[in-house]
Amino acid sequence: MNISLLKPFWNFVSNRHVEEGMDKLLVVRLKLMNQYFFLMSFIFVIDAIRNLSLGHPVNFLVLFTIGCLFVILPWYTKLYFNAKCAAFMLMGSTLVLFYFCSVAGFYNGIAPYYFTILFAVLFIFNEDHRLYHIFMFLWIFILFYVVQLFDLEWSSGDWRNQVCFHENQQTTLLQFLLLLMVNGYFIMLKNNEMQKLYRQALHAVQPSYSDIGVPSIPESPSSVQELVKLAQEDNAAFTVAFRQVFPTFYSSLYRQKPDITPDEFKLCALLKLGFTTKDIANYNHLAVRTVQTKKSRLRKSFGVPPQEDLYTWIAQF
Repeated sequence: MNISLLKPFWNFVSNRHVEEGMDKLLVVRLKLMNQYFFLMSFIFVIDAIRNLSLGHPVNFLVLFTIGCLFVILPWYTKLYFNAKCAAFMLMGSTLVLFYFCSVAGFYNGIAPYYFTILFAVLFIFNEDHRLYHIFMFLWIFILFYVVQLFDLEWSSGDWRNQVCFHENQQTTLLQFLLLLMVNGYFIMLKNNEMQKLYRQALHAVQPSYSDIGVPSIPESPSSVQELVKLAQEDNAAFTVAFRQVFPTFYSSLYRQKPDITPDEFKLCALLKLGFTTKDIANYNHLAVRTVQTKKSRLRKSFGVPPQEDLYTWIAQF
């Protein structure tokens, strides 16, 4: 088959759910997710066919079902962009893995697949889903530890032979490494694409970084309204756009604290726009207590006296 014929199909798969005028960051995430789920489903279906040829119909049904779900569900809905749905999908996968490890024992060769699910967690959830990261890591660790500690073997005989996925240890290792490489590749690709977008955004606003001789950009109501909209959407372009509308804000903060972090600057920018603690928590998917802690640390970091209102202090910049 001519490889060039596969390119239109691959583009069709990659651009599913991508619409004209979408945010660039969202487009990158959508394309990577589409590619990732398609490749994972392809691997599961191929493995299912292999198990069927070896006379393991139970394995075939399980693997083929998982492969079909991976390709069908995201095809019609952006299921992986709903953090709760993604968490349930990953939990379901670990439960299936836990069951088959328990049926045939810990040393049946498929326990290492827990690590591939861990890599999937790192790829699927972004930086705004820290609680999901923690929960999924604990969930996987508990299931893995229970199977390893008790070495459960719930069945024996013919049924046990049917659900023992890999009798050949070399095949097991190769398939595990394949899944691990796919997950690792997409994690690396995601980080590279994020860095590329970040560099492009910095290059676009590079003239506004200078402290001297930079013409002031008018703070028109439409510009401020656009900033508020970006902040409410927790858009990655918010801080870059903010520095365009308020070109001297960052330099003023930098003079007072040269080691200011991106998180500190973003919090200062949100305070500059008048966002309340509750607003910041809602739009950034954080707990109110977490935002309060960030504001307390900001006070200590910049040496803001306790008696001075933080919004009044930020207004001077």
